[in-house]
Amino acid sequence: MPSDAQVVERVRRGDVQAYGMLVERYERAALAAALPVLRDVHAAQDVVQDVFVLCFTKLASLRDGSRFGPWLLKTVGREAVHASRRSRRMRIERSDVGDDVHASSDDDRLLSDERERLLRCVQALPAHERAAVSLRYFEGHGVNDIARITGSAVGTITKQLSRAIQRLREQLTRNNESWKPKTTNKLLVR
Repeated sequence: MPSDAQVVERVRRGDVQAYGMLVERYERAALAAALPVLRDVHAAQDVVQDVFVLCFTKLASLRDGSRFGPWLLKTVGREAVHASRRSRRMRIERSDVGDDVHASSDDDRLLSDERERLLRCVQALPAHERAAVSLRYFEGHGVNDIARITGSAVGTITKQLSRAIQRLREQLTRNNESWKPKTTNKLLVR
């Protein structure tokens, strides 16, 4: 399998089809990076698609082709934040007009509240830990894959995940001492 640098070089020389390899290689990781920010699969997919197009058009500005993964994920994070802000503004404007929000059942609301709380805690993590947690637990990548995607050492990723899990436990406990997940959550179980 060709390295990112090799694929980027092929694209730069005119092999547009080679970019598809990078898309296949990083689309799930990019979605995992956008999802905790946007909390909506469709919105995250839209951002990821837009970022792949943006990165393709700006590929010439990437100095080191081997850094494509981290560059892409940083761009996804930035664009997801922008999209989240736009979405929030639109919701506020709609609520001013008087749009009603559909209510869900009590069970769905409790589960949604638990997910929301966990996602807020993940979002509060430092960026490098947030990326590691998203790739590991939302996307299912192994530690070696995360190290390759982020350009970090395996030991660094292991330490980031360990620290992130500890921070999440502390945040969840601090936010609500009585909060106990109704289902087993891989993130919180060792």
